[in-house]
Amino acid sequence: MPSASPAMVILALGLNLISLGAADPSPAVASTPTNSSGTITIVGERPAVEQGEKSLFTALPPRDLLLRPLVESPGLETATTVVGRPEIERFNAYTALDALRYTPGAWTETRGRKEKMLFSVRGQRYPYPGHLVDGAWFREFTESAFFLNAAFLEQIELTRSSADLLLSPGGMAGHLHLVPRQYPRSETQVQAEYGTLNTVLTRLTHGAPFSQGMYGLGLSYRHTDGPQNMNARENVGDLYGRLQWQATPRLQLSLLGYALNGDRQLQLARPPAMPSLQNRRESADPMNYQMLVARARLEWERPAVTEATFNFGNRRYLAHQTGTPDWLEKDLEYGARLLQTFQLSERNHLRVSGLFNHWETPTGKRFYAGRPGDLSTYAAALTDEHQWERLTLNAGYRFSQTYIKEFGGFHVEGSTAGLTAVQVRNEWEDPLHTLSLGAKYTLSPVWSLHANFTWGQIASQPGMLNSALQRPDTETRWKYDLGVRAAWPSYGEISLTAFLVDQYDAPLIKNTAVTVNGLPFALFENTDARSYGVEFETRTRRFDFGLQLFFNATLMTTERRTPAGWRHDPELPEVVLGGGASYLYRRLEAIFLAKHVGLYENDRFLPAGMRPVDLGDFVELTASLNYYLGREQQHRLYLAVENLTDEEFSTVVGYPHYGLMLKGGLTLVF
Repeated sequence: MPSASPAMVILALGLNLISLGAADPSPAVASTPTNSSGTITIVGERPAVEQGEKSLFTALPPRDLLLRPLVESPGLETATTVVGRPEIERFNAYTALDALRYTPGAWTETRGRKEKMLFSVRGQRYPYPGHLVDGAWFREFTESAFFLNAAFLEQIELTRSSADLLLSPGGMAGHLHLVPRQYPRSETQVQAEYGTLNTVLTRLTHGAPFSQGMYGLGLSYRHTDGPQNMNARENVGDLYGRLQWQATPRLQLSLLGYALNGDRQLQLARPPAMPSLQNRRESADPMNYQMLVARARLEWERPAVTEATFNFGNRRYLAHQTGTPDWLEKDLEYGARLLQTFQLSERNHLRVSGLFNHWETPTGKRFYAGRPGDLSTYAAALTDEHQWERLTLNAGYRFSQTYIKEFGGFHVEGSTAGLTAVQVRNEWEDPLHTLSLGAKYTLSPVWSLHANFTWGQIASQPGMLNSALQRPDTETRWKYDLGVRAAWPSYGEISLTAFLVDQYDAPLIKNTAVTVNGLPFALFENTDARSYGVEFETRTRRFDFGLQLFFNATLMTTERRTPAGWRHDPELPEVVLGGGASYLYRRLEAIFLAKHVGLYENDRFLPAGMRPVDLGDFVELTASLNYYLGREQQHRLYLAVENLTDEEFSTVVGYPHYGLMLKGGLTLVF
């Protein structure tokens, strides 16, 4: 595989440097928050259409804990990226994960198995980032994420740090918060697209405000043949609806519903993957997902806000494999969150949060298919935030615990033994405690410093065994984020973040196994690990001559302590770069995007005993051309070319990229 030098990628993206000399006295951030997560768009003083600006990016708003109570420490602001409607539409993102491709440190492993795409940042895997939908936390969302229609989203808020306190009962790998569409004015959008591999996409969305609220509706269908003779056909249809109602001047209610129905074939692997995956013809027909999220927001006369969120998810996957009986994989979950915010003084806010989640799978699913699971998780958090003239401090504590009614074992990557024989019933996990302290210091109207420290515990997974045939000890993590950010009207924004995660007594897999009562078990040992690195991100405004740029770089290292000292983890890339440029001239816009993921290795899906193979180490280039039609330039005719150089690369053994991909389409907005 050809080597791609990071220096070459930086040079290709180095157009950012010319923007440093551009200046414009007009404000770069001037719009008003329109949703509960509270983000605003980087536009000029007047509406973007009037100026012909068509900005790409969405920025974090001023901090307001009454308006947006579900936000993390101000120390994590430089570790948070928002992907808004402009990026979702102009990057031609089909799914939520597609929209995240060019965020800082974004690493997507693409495969043809049940887990079709796995997205991570900062090398945080197993588990992968958690998911929230309109403020509701879902334990199981993996298969939904790589099919969830991005057209139904207003924006995606990516928290890259694992040091969250309120978003989840125990963050380990960052979080994706999927925020539904907002309709401050009536809009109907129709999209039709066709591309390589006979890929067809049609979408229809509509939404509008009314006297006491807002509603949104959406319908979509996508088909692709996939690579020829590779068993990779897909058909997916989905439906979306949302109602927001101002029941009283102080009470707002909302309901979101999403349903997906489709079928897909699981793509055949290619050499050097194990022969069984090269010949195993599997499919899912039908696959059904349903999701409901209900929210209530009550504003008290005394400055205080109560938010209650309820969520339900149901997923069914009827699997077929040539030569074996069909089997059903299904699971459901439901949960609730209560978040109370008190404004104790003009500069002090106290937040109290309680969360419950119940998840069960009577059939087992994915890599633990056939082994039932039934888990209930409880969490409570308390945070206090005080703001002085320049300094904002946030301190918090979280308690969480999970009750295991039933849990079946699963396959473990890197081990032929796995935990497939594990059975855990009626057992409480250890209680877990987390402490957090974050700060933001404003140096000037442009510059600010951010710091966050978190100490927390993470339980080993049920059924793990160490060499003494006991469950490994609970892991302790120390997490540090330190950043600096600058935002000014004439340019845009720049941030630089350093991060460190120290893991003590982490239950990491050994290269040995043990047989218990005739059954093989993978062994885990408590040992120390650490990951650290730096992230740089810059996103500009659109300058008067039509150019807008962005660039981000993540340099990271993950290590594990061994008897011989610290050993680098070769299964993680150390360099991830992303960036691009948009040039707008009257009605014509050209967009150029680039992505580089550094070299790493893996033996997943390889025959037993085979040495790991090299993966990553690629530069993927994408170019698109947009032509805007209509009186307000609201319609868009577009053509896009992905993997412009037709580079051959793989992110997972046996599943290479499809090569150069063409697509074109038309979007009409009324």
